[in-house]
Amino acid sequence: MSCEYCEIKEGKREAEIIYQDDELIIAVKDHGLISGQIVVFPKQHFTIMEMVPDELLQKCSIMANKVSIASFEALAAEGTNMIIKNGTGGGQTVSHFGIEIIPRRSGDGINLEWPAKELSEADKDITAEHIRNALAKQDKPKEIVKEAEFKEIKTKNKDNKEKNYLLKSIERMP
Repeated sequence: MSCEYCEIKEGKREAEIIYQDDELIIAVKDHGLISGQIVVFPKQHFTIMEMVPDELLQKCSIMANKVSIASFEALAAEGTNMIIKNGTGGGQTVSHFGIEIIPRRSGDGINLEWPAKELSEADKDITAEHIRNALAKQDKPKEIVKEAEFKEIKTKNKDNKEKNYLLKSIERMP
């Protein structure tokens, strides 16, 4: 399967490249939500953000910010959206990490707003607990994370009669 961004890097796909160095490329999107949409992506192929080394991710973020600033002046943008489509569930269509910068103007017809759902206190507590635990384990090799630790988290909300959608998702984890 070919990768659109790798093809740009290799010169196999035509693109309007604004900037490139040894590590990343900034190019105008040839298809996007609006004219002037830009993408910042690493030259090395990383499918999702979690694969990108921290230093390179930081550089991509800094360059995306610089493109956003330039969009205000050069494209008369009134605002920008920066989007990372991470994984197929996040709407990713190019299997290569990138940060998209979308210049915005009042009345441009793009609606990136969605109605917010109010979460229950139980949902918020469970989410916070699971994310805290996952963050604490990030530096540990996967072999060290004990199944008992995972089961303890799952059983804390066992008495809930209503099956929590967050727990359902977490139970599917390998």
